[in-house]
Amino acid sequence: MDTIDLEISSILGQNGRISNREIARRIGIAEGTVRQHLGHMIESGALRITAQVNIESFPEVYVALVGVKIDGRRLNECACEVEKLPSVLTTMIVTGRYDLIAVILAPSRRTLVDFVTGQLSKIPGVKDSETYVVLRNFGQWVAADKISRLLRDEMKDDI
Repeated sequence: MDTIDLEISSILGQNGRISNREIARRIGIAEGTVRQHLGHMIESGALRITAQVNIESFPEVYVALVGVKIDGRRLNECACEVEKLPSVLTTMIVTGRYDLIAVILAPSRRTLVDFVTGQLSKIPGVKDSETYVVLRNFGQWVAADKISRLLRDEMKDDI
């Protein structure tokens, strides 16, 4: 990313609905240049523009950090498998006591328990885990499609 990309990203980070024309005006470049830079960033995977919701708007939803110990030879494989689980927002390979940290979103206590005791424990290479339930978030925004999908799936299970 170059300096123009960073400026465009910064402006979009404040208001994802701002027009290319307004971005161009603020930076002092042509609108076509903004369009070109945006296209390149989106196509390369460097930038994604999505709707975000404040997780505190959903007090019934559990956010948890799950530290996972992995059989060392399967670290990347396990990380990819954990990332595919429906409740997972992100998975990170880390240093320290755990090999992975997964941030999960669970629309119910039942879903949280199923994630830890069912889904996660069935992944080959997972040796142990420890779950930290978040009591309050400060500035945590989540992709709207992710939370909507989780809540819809939970409602289907209740029917």
